[in-house]
Amino acid sequence: MSNNISLGQHVLIRLPSEGLRVIQIQESGIIKLGKFGSFQVSNIIGHPLGTSFEITDDNGVKVIKSLTEQSTTAEEIEDSEEVQKDVLTKMFSNSAENNQNIIDIGSKVQNLTKENIDELKKSGASSQIGQLIIEKMIAGHEGFDKKTIFSQQKYLKRKQQKFLRRFTVEPLTSSNFLEYYIDKDPSRILNISVETLGLMMTYSNVKPGGKYLVIDETGGLLVYAMLERMGNEGTIVLLHENEHANTVALRYSSMPEEQLNKIVKPVNWLQFVEPETEKIDWKDEDPVPTKPKHREHYLKKKERATNVNDVINLVLEGNFDGFVSMTTLHMPDVLEYIIPKIGGSRPVVIYNQYKELLAEVQQQFTNDRRILASSIFETRVRPYQTIPGRMHPLMTMKSLGGYVLWGTKVIPDDSVQAIGKGVKRKRETSEQPIDSTAENTPAPISNQEIEENVDIDVS
Repeated sequence: MSNNISLGQHVLIRLPSEGLRVIQIQESGIIKLGKFGSFQVSNIIGHPLGTSFEITDDNGVKVIKSLTEQSTTAEEIEDSEEVQKDVLTKMFSNSAENNQNIIDIGSKVQNLTKENIDELKKSGASSQIGQLIIEKMIAGHEGFDKKTIFSQQKYLKRKQQKFLRRFTVEPLTSSNFLEYYIDKDPSRILNISVETLGLMMTYSNVKPGGKYLVIDETGGLLVYAMLERMGNEGTIVLLHENEHANTVALRYSSMPEEQLNKIVKPVNWLQFVEPETEKIDWKDEDPVPTKPKHREHYLKKKERATNVNDVINLVLEGNFDGFVSMTTLHMPDVLEYIIPKIGGSRPVVIYNQYKELLAEVQQQFTNDRRILASSIFETRVRPYQTIPGRMHPLMTMKSLGGYVLWGTKVIPDDSVQAIGKGVKRKRETSEQPIDSTAENTPAPISNQEIEENVDIDVS
């Protein structure tokens, strides 16, 4: 992936309101961001990913430091040697130690009316107008100086999210892509959180050159994250139960389609469970059809037969480097066919949004000698709001991020038999000297009597 914004690339647009948009960079055209304005897409091409922009008049943009950067005006400069000071920073010099003197009377504390704000909005389409509205709202707020520094900063941030016409262009990484899905439709990705997805990638030991067996019911998001860590090297055999695998998320990948097809190999359950009977018996025709229509049909059939037979050969070969699953299927029934295909000392990682369903699988693993030390994990990252010198946790956050079951596939050696230690202890006891002078001491047991009463495995 290029580090600069380039043509044909899918990127994430992050807005001041914390809204997210996914767009494709084209050579020309206008990107509309609703109330935040619009801009010419050609104006951002070539800038580094992660750059923040401010929308100016005539659909133009200018580079800024961040979405919350404060603008300055010429009136703030006292002389040529003095650094420009922000009007808002001056207002923060008057604050209270606590919020006990604030009287909540709603909009009555604000002298700036809605009509005044609408008139200011009509005066221009740039972010400077939004900055001017914020300054006038703070100046007209009768209780602003009664707020603490922290409350003033929170008030400022809320108004910036509403009025500033700014945006940041970020790369469409798997974590950013997951944030976008969480914002739009979390049930589509089974309510997984960003930190839980990272935990899955860690425990499944996804790395370049690996060969993994995957069940993905999130539209390809899990495969998207694995491809990012694999660096476009390796093989993913994608199990699905429909006619075609749902990999709509891979359309946003920067990887060419030809390369995607070499790495991601879809296989349906029938081909996986009965690979020998599902192979396509293909023989090249001699000669190859010459008519364009017949030749195209012949080449498509040949390509399909080759792809199906290749993935079935991978299934027959087995010895996968790991199994990763995000599905609503009943896993105890599925694992009967999955576990024999996983190589020794390889991870088995299963995600589910409900812990009870994973507990059933863990119980199955407890009775299965092929899975070692299975455990269920849950992770949670608490978001914090910060200002210089102050941190405060958010009062509300997403409560569900899902659970991860992790275990290690091992290969039991049935030729090794465990022998109890009871016989050895009895022999040691019989060989110890006995004090004949002790009272009520039982007679010693001979080695011959032990061998007659105890079965000893001498093999």
